[in-house]
Amino acid sequence: MKQLFFALMGLFCGALVAQPTITSSQMPKAGDTLRYSNALPTDLPSNYETGGANMSWDFSGMTPQRQQLLNYYSANKTPYSFYFFGQIGQKTADTIGAGPITLTNVYSFYTNGSKVFKTEGIGYQYSGFPLAAMYVDEDEIYQFPLNYGDKDTSSFNFKFSIPGDLFALVQAGKRYNDADGWGTIKTPYKEYTNVLRLRAFVDQIDTVTSQFGRFPVPRKTLTYKWLSLSERIPVMEVSGTVNPTNGRFTPNQVRYRDGFIGALGNEAPSGLGVSGFEVFPNPAEGILALEGVKNQKDVRVQDMNGAELPLIWKGDRVLDVSFLKPGIYTIGNAGRVLKFCKI
Repeated sequence: MKQLFFALMGLFCGALVAQPTITSSQMPKAGDTLRYSNALPTDLPSNYETGGANMSWDFSGMTPQRQQLLNYYSANKTPYSFYFFGQIGQKTADTIGAGPITLTNVYSFYTNGSKVFKTEGIGYQYSGFPLAAMYVDEDEIYQFPLNYGDKDTSSFNFKFSIPGDLFALVQAGKRYNDADGWGTIKTPYKEYTNVLRLRAFVDQIDTVTSQFGRFPVPRKTLTYKWLSLSERIPVMEVSGTVNPTNGRFTPNQVRYRDGFIGALGNEAPSGLGVSGFEVFPNPAEGILALEGVKNQKDVRVQDMNGAELPLIWKGDRVLDVSFLKPGIYTIGNAGRVLKFCKI
């Protein structure tokens, strides 16, 4: 009888924590409003990169800095239903850029199918006209069903251009997904059992074309995602750059599923990721103005290889970027990170 009791208890406990299978049901759907909090990479626990079976990750000691609200819409409730019939749209920015290259009302569009969750393109308004830029080869972010030990590789190719050939950006490369862990995770929001950890490595080249020439910029990024059966976005995400020489990973953004925290003050605009922190003009040629900076001493600029670059201040919250080579860069302040293009 005692042996039977322990056998039943073993089966019961095994059912409590088991390897999860992620499907399209765990992906965002039209009508979803989902909230993230952003935290500092310096607060990450020591084992956050460790994968394996029946793992236990503890991020509960992280302190939220800002919050981000993600809103998802059916395409027919956006200005771009003509281009993206049946897709899901996420508002990513109210305004991007400045001067002659200003985009407004920017949305990203996705397809959530039974076999794949993929990016289709973006919708934007330029000079008051609704336009779209499509992926020639869609970026397959997740392939289903997704189980521990699964690996997949996919390619992508995206081209965005301003009418009149003022500016163009081509992003092409490969995505390597590796479901390298499962177990339990604690976040400041709650504890999740039966989470799947996905290691997503992206090797791409961003080619910027403008009146000044054509400038290819290689970029290697890595994102760790913890996916839960009970949420439709990762419950924890750690993303950053990979040094092409030594393979070193440098995290520059940490965010996790959360509830509303009023003490943080203003929320980030939907999709911008960091509240009140903006840079303009973007693309930039000579100077870069910063808005919402907490402390100038905390500002960091890095190239796509993760190398930190010197700062030349031209005034209060104005940087001289004329010495930078054309390409894509990241600028961060107090854990908040944005990208800007130097032309």
